[in-house]
Amino acid sequence: MTFQETKTSFILFLYKFIIMKKLITSFILLTSFVSFAQSPDGIFSIVRQNYYSTETLPFDTTITIQVLDSSTFRLGKVDPLTGFVENLGNQTFNGSINLTGSALNPYDNSYIFFGGSQLISLDLTMGNLINSVSTFNPNGASYFDNFRFNNSDSTMYGLARRNFFDTVTMTISGAVLLAKVNVQTGEITEISQNSLASGFALAGSAIDPYEMVYYFSTGSNLIGVDIYNGAVYNNLPIINPNGIAFDNFAYNCVDSTLYGLVRNNYFSTVYDSLINDYIQVLDSATVRLGKIDLSTGLVSLVSPSGVVFGGYTLNGGATIDPLTGVYYFSTGNEVVGVSTQTGMLVSNPTKTFEDGQYADLMRQYQSCIDVKPKRLNSSLNINEKSITEIGIYPNPSSDKVRIEAKTVIDKIQVYSTVGQLLLTESGTNEFSVESLMPGNYYVRIYTNGTVNTQQLLKK
Repeated sequence: MTFQETKTSFILFLYKFIIMKKLITSFILLTSFVSFAQSPDGIFSIVRQNYYSTETLPFDTTITIQVLDSSTFRLGKVDPLTGFVENLGNQTFNGSINLTGSALNPYDNSYIFFGGSQLISLDLTMGNLINSVSTFNPNGASYFDNFRFNNSDSTMYGLARRNFFDTVTMTISGAVLLAKVNVQTGEITEISQNSLASGFALAGSAIDPYEMVYYFSTGSNLIGVDIYNGAVYNNLPIINPNGIAFDNFAYNCVDSTLYGLVRNNYFSTVYDSLINDYIQVLDSATVRLGKIDLSTGLVSLVSPSGVVFGGYTLNGGATIDPLTGVYYFSTGNEVVGVSTQTGMLVSNPTKTFEDGQYADLMRQYQSCIDVKPKRLNSSLNINEKSITEIGIYPNPSSDKVRIEAKTVIDKIQVYSTVGQLLLTESGTNEFSVESLMPGNYYVRIYTNGTVNTQQLLKK
């Protein structure tokens, strides 16, 4: 949430939060931005419009507040240089949105998020509805939070959050596990065998598509999870000598770095007559761009000074434009762009809307597109030296693939990056990938008693 509230407005905010008739599933003021032409590139977000009624406070009828009655949302784009939020198409949907995750699939040009309890996919060109399904976890009732699309294997990963009831101690404990979701069916598949943490922070999530690691924050620790097997890859105490938080982090494939916002808060002590005691009231906050060392957890500053003074929207979406090297986030009213090279402010226009009030969950179309894993799946027993001993053409491919080898090809097998066998061909040097989803795959080629493995990108 932003950090500019006075004591009175904070009390009203809490009251409003409690009595909302139809609560949007976040308590944070969020926004985003939209732009450019009608082609699927640039920064996308959900454009939201809220409708309110006026009510009086029961403990003071002289005070009236606005109470949320209903919301509409649609897909939009943001121009980070002007702040103009453009609607895509004419389709508008009624309901709330869940602000704990979203994903952009550049291979089939879809934007995925939760609208209420439904996992919704929208077309990036006109914002039309592609699919809407309820999610389900065969292992038990769960949520699916902090999800991101991994361009290196065309899969959407997130955190399956479940509660467990101990019949012996009669207590409830929480579990957080890495999982993936089938966008077409809504089925959640847990990858982790054991709980990774008791909870997570609204700092966001990120995927390193080269090392195949999913990152999330508990607030005190940054946890990296092996996408191949769901085990903890690294668990780093967040060491932040220059701030109190490392929020809204995003991975930059250009320099293989995880960037985020470093915040410092400044308080004053005031007397609260309602509780007859002194309380700490937030006066101001400074925000700078930082980055975290993924081997030590040490957060260092990129910005030499504050890029904004105030606050920013948590989990409303931070994204990096790989073409310009600019990290974008929202303060609520402004779109803020910061250079990942210098840490200096690049732009901060006030958002204006074609039709809407907020723009949430920004995702950058070009981010990490067409990357391939560098760390291979050990369960596939791939001999990396063999990758150069045989040719596979064309690569990338959208239909027919041809294998060129000096010996007779006995068998060809195509695997997903997590080791699932998808197709097998025998006695031929050609096969079709037309039925496969866009993304990266492993092709295992059996020739004269040897096995060669190559990576293939399906467009």
